[in-house]
Amino acid sequence: MTIKSLETSLAERIKRHILTAWQDGHGGSAEQIHLLLGEEGLVLLIPKALYKAEVALTRDSTNGIRVLDRYLRTLLSAVADEYVPLIEECTQQVVEDAIPLVDLRAGWITIFYRFKKI
Repeated sequence: MTIKSLETSLAERIKRHILTAWQDGHGGSAEQIHLLLGEEGLVLLIPKALYKAEVALTRDSTNGIRVLDRYLRTLLSAVADEYVPLIEECTQQVVEDAIPLVDLRAGWITIFYRFKKI
């Protein structure tokens, strides 16, 4: 399956729901989301997902980094898990794992939905 095989309206639906959930749960300056679809999974990248103060904290504190990272991963994991049924419906694939990734330096977050091999 490629991005071309996922209807534009379905891709936009996924992006809108995930971005809204992140903005409602966390805030930040995220304005867009990128969707990449391959045979093994779907990846959602959200640039500018963190507040500038959160990104600055990673440069200034080592203790704060661990707490912030844990908090963001927990929140992102909850968002990612909530939308597994939508991802499965739109891609016609079974999601085996929803893997949250946080890049504190860049302020980006990523959700990787790995499809179950059949």
